[in-house]
Amino acid sequence: MPKAQEFVYAFVGAGDAAIEKVTSLRDAIADRDNGSKIYSDFVTRGRALSKKIKGSAVTKQALAQTKTARAQVKGAATSVGKAVRANAKATRNAATKVAKAS
Repeated sequence: MPKAQEFVYAFVGAGDAAIEKVTSLRDAIADRDNGSKIYSDFVTRGRALSKKIKGSAVTKQALAQTKTARAQVKGAATSVGKAVRANAKATRNAATKVAKAS
């Protein structure tokens, strides 16, 4: 069997398994007591996963890069603003000199 066809079958099989899990989960949640337990479990899992992501080295590296980029953009904006003001001042001075010379 070609690998591409095998990949498609694996993808379809994974989708079918996901649908089966969601269907069984929906049936389990329909029972109020069991649904409350499942919800509580989801909260616990979500909290643990969030802490894991927050504390990961990759997340910390991304935050550091974002902070650096933000500082660079702020610095560039300041430089552009200063250049615009200096250019405007030079233009005014040149216009004044031309006006006086006329």
